[in-house]
Amino acid sequence: MTNYRNVSIGGRVFRVRAGDVLLDGALANGVEIPHDCRAGTCGTCMVQIVKGQTVCGETRTEGMIHACQARVVSDVEVELEEVPEIETTRARLSGLRELAPGILELQIAPEKGISYLPGQYFRFAFNGFPARAYSPTASFDGQIGGQFISLNVKRIRGGRVSSCLGTTIRPGHRLRMQGPFGRAFLRPGGRGRLILAGSGTGFAPIWAIARMALNEYRDRPIVVVAGARRLSALYMTPALVLLARLPNVTVIPTIEEGPCPPEVRIGRIEAHMPPLDAFDTVYACGSPRMVDAVAGCADSAGATFYADPFEPAGPEETAGFLAKIKMLCGRSNNAGAKVMA
Repeated sequence: MTNYRNVSIGGRVFRVRAGDVLLDGALANGVEIPHDCRAGTCGTCMVQIVKGQTVCGETRTEGMIHACQARVVSDVEVELEEVPEIETTRARLSGLRELAPGILELQIAPEKGISYLPGQYFRFAFNGFPARAYSPTASFDGQIGGQFISLNVKRIRGGRVSSCLGTTIRPGHRLRMQGPFGRAFLRPGGRGRLILAGSGTGFAPIWAIARMALNEYRDRPIVVVAGARRLSALYMTPALVLLARLPNVTVIPTIEEGPCPPEVRIGRIEAHMPPLDAFDTVYACGSPRMVDAVAGCADSAGATFYADPFEPAGPEETAGFLAKIKMLCGRSNNAGAKVMA
């Protein structure tokens, strides 16, 4: 005789077989849990286990699990964080300019208003091209939202999408956008210190989080550690200058190699992280290597940690995507792994 377990989500109670995947059981019973990759990497399906027990799908945050990986082994009560609904809408590319060698700013004009939280991401599918995931950001004058969505995109050699920006894909190009996804977003109401680490175009969600946090509480203490491989790729200097003018914000620009002015530090981001404590909230967005290193710093201090690792796709889109998802499986941070090129 098959053993069944009761699952409670938002007041809805349903039964699943012992050992069933939580996400599959919920969807089969008409209960929607937001999800994206189904590989335990993007973080979109993260939920809080209030009562009961699951196995697999654990994250760095106690009690939080990836519903797409967790298997139900007892009666459980699950709590969902309230997030904007995932939708698909049409849009067009309204503007494109180069911020630094190989770094582009895209202005996207959706056909209708969309809702998202700073740090979340969307999948953008330009007509005739595969979908890619990018995080909306603030403009360099600090504006968030409005009728346009700003993106920072790195041009990847051989990338199916990014290498065509400015040539085949030009202003006026039509696209579809789906989202928002991800759990590495700013939680409203916080007043504790924020530590924001962003490498390369991982600065895009970090900048959006910083601006919204300051809009909510102008005096909130924030430390921003922004990095690039070399000085020419430190494209976010205008935003860093804006932040550095505020007395409650500490800005630490870093590069990994080459000459630099005295205000820029040499070395990887994790080498220049401030001392952390359990009251800090840490966000890390960018290369998976950097995200893992900063996660280690946060774990050691007992700090709350959210992450969004960026994975570039190669010319072989499908094979590259699957290989990278398999490589990332088993990571258990509050991640939003994105494949982008």
